[in-house]
Amino acid sequence: MEQVGFIGLGAMGGAIAARLLKHGVPVLGYDTNPRVLEAARTKGAAVAASVREVVDRVEIVFACLPDATVCKAVALGPAGVHEGSKVKIYVDTSTVGGETSVAMAQGLAKRGIAFLDSPVVGGVIACESGTLGLLSAGPRAAFDRVKPVFEAFAGRVFYLGEKPGMAQVGKVVNNAVGYAALYASFEAVAVGLKAGIDIETLVGIINQGSGANFHTQRIFPTYIIPGRFEGTGAVEIGVKDLKCFLEEARRLHAETPMADAVTALGARAAAAGPAGRDTMTLFHYFCDLAGVPRRG
Repeated sequence: MEQVGFIGLGAMGGAIAARLLKHGVPVLGYDTNPRVLEAARTKGAAVAASVREVVDRVEIVFACLPDATVCKAVALGPAGVHEGSKVKIYVDTSTVGGETSVAMAQGLAKRGIAFLDSPVVGGVIACESGTLGLLSAGPRAAFDRVKPVFEAFAGRVFYLGEKPGMAQVGKVVNNAVGYAALYASFEAVAVGLKAGIDIETLVGIINQGSGANFHTQRIFPTYIIPGRFEGTGAVEIGVKDLKCFLEEARRLHAETPMADAVTALGARAAAAGPAGRDTMTLFHYFCDLAGVPRRG
């Protein structure tokens, strides 16, 4: 396959880039963090010195960035994607909400660059196992050209039509359910630990019953039980994703009492600090609330 650019090589972006490289897709990567840029280089990526270098060298450019402000700056700011001399298709896998995606699509269209709103579902663990889901909305011709690249790292691809922002709706709907299940699972297991049941038994009980979910089936065995509390992205990113869901719901005039409560809890947990800590350390937060020792 032709070389693709990749801007943003953190937890999720780095996992996608690694998966592309594993399947023979050449990657030209860039990140402001030299540590993750070097990690991408060791896995076989070529590295660029700037966003502008990426978009001046390749026609298909991916991005995986932390929030709407950064996404807009990279796409439409000075020396951003819109000024690239070679880029033809810009694929943003970030979670930023529909309004931001529409703004990027409109801004890039003025420069003849097709925009694909393409967030992913399933997280790092799904990407590593080949079961990642990808949602995409944008021009059909652009989607058809990029689809082979999507299929190199995603287990299932959903095309939601040409209207930018629709993939964002699908993503934040998933995340609203996912974070509710994550917080509920962490809280319940912490209470079970305080009662004296070991963690493996607790997770086994949940997975045998109606409480089984992605987190008890995959996150606990992979991260929590072994004491691995890194590699899944910052707590603040989850809160941002939940707020994106609330914004979409407000735009649609839909009430969201559950998501309101989960978002407030996430903000409370994030405020407990330290800033930038991994989402898996939320289990520590719930252990503290329950009054049981932290793991790991």
